[in-house]
Amino acid sequence: MAKLKVLILFGGTSVGNEHSIRSAAAVIRTLSDEKYELVPLGISKKGRWLYFPGDISEIENGCWEQNPDCSPAILSPDPAHRGILVLEDDTYSLKRIDIIFSLLHGDHGEDGAIQGLCELSNIPYIGNGILSSAICRNKAMTHQVLNASGIRTPKWYAVQQRDLNRLDAKCEDVEHALSYPMFVKPSSANAAKGTAVAHSREELQKAIKLAFTQDTTVLVEQLVEGRELRIAVFGYDMPFASFVGEIIKDETGADKFIVPTEIDDTTHSIIREIAIQAFSALECHELALFDFFYAANGEILLGEVNTIPSLSEQDAYPLLMNDLGMRYSYLLDKLIEQALEHAERDF
Repeated sequence: MAKLKVLILFGGTSVGNEHSIRSAAAVIRTLSDEKYELVPLGISKKGRWLYFPGDISEIENGCWEQNPDCSPAILSPDPAHRGILVLEDDTYSLKRIDIIFSLLHGDHGEDGAIQGLCELSNIPYIGNGILSSAICRNKAMTHQVLNASGIRTPKWYAVQQRDLNRLDAKCEDVEHALSYPMFVKPSSANAAKGTAVAHSREELQKAIKLAFTQDTTVLVEQLVEGRELRIAVFGYDMPFASFVGEIIKDETGADKFIVPTEIDDTTHSIIREIAIQAFSALECHELALFDFFYAANGEILLGEVNTIPSLSEQDAYPLLMNDLGMRYSYLLDKLIEQALEHAERDF
């Protein structure tokens, strides 16, 4: 029986490059070489696309693109090719691909861009489609869809870049909608940059300007005091949710992820139901990771949705699914299997 040819897309130009590389190394190390022929295609931080034929250790230590055997390559949008074009000795050769496993994070990885290229190639791919990827990448749009579906989020207000010319008036509008403290972040960019907490008009203006260095839309949210919970959803026609995990601070102040967390059965059931409802409302497919707030006043609020969660074995999504009984290697196999089954109905 022929091996399934799996394109592993990793790296990228966003700040999620290192998370992507870590995920790719874990996936490559875990997928069975008896079942799969893996074709690693990396994107450097400068945006170069390179077919990587080297050892997995070079991906793990981040020096993969220095390998002299790397060759320029592209995923062809021509469905007649159904593969990647690799440039060697001034000549392009075609490597056929059966399925694409994209592990790209951030801009062009989670926003529908790479999903659009996959659609053009007519090659099945793992994960969410163009629409759900684009919506979930834009947190303001995510909140709009969730609220319209009756799912509660933190109170929020979006500020557009064109509002910078009348920032005082816009901040007054924000203050009418929300109360201090407020959490300010770029709507689509990585949350690690451009975020701040504002306790006053002066701090709000400063935080909005900082967030605009990362994105053209800024999301201002009511700061929520309470527990930070996380839950994974898996599947297509009949998606199911994991048990609930929790992000806590350890004695050093670093984040620690607990799976499962201690929470009463009623709250646990409600969070799982909301996650499934949100998965459907956002038209997600196969996998998504949801961040919830369990506020001090008892409110359950959905914060963010990650359509391409990090997938190394110790990341939240695999840990949550493992707690449910899906060991890591089995999870990867099922992601591939479900994507192929879904593609048979669509293509």
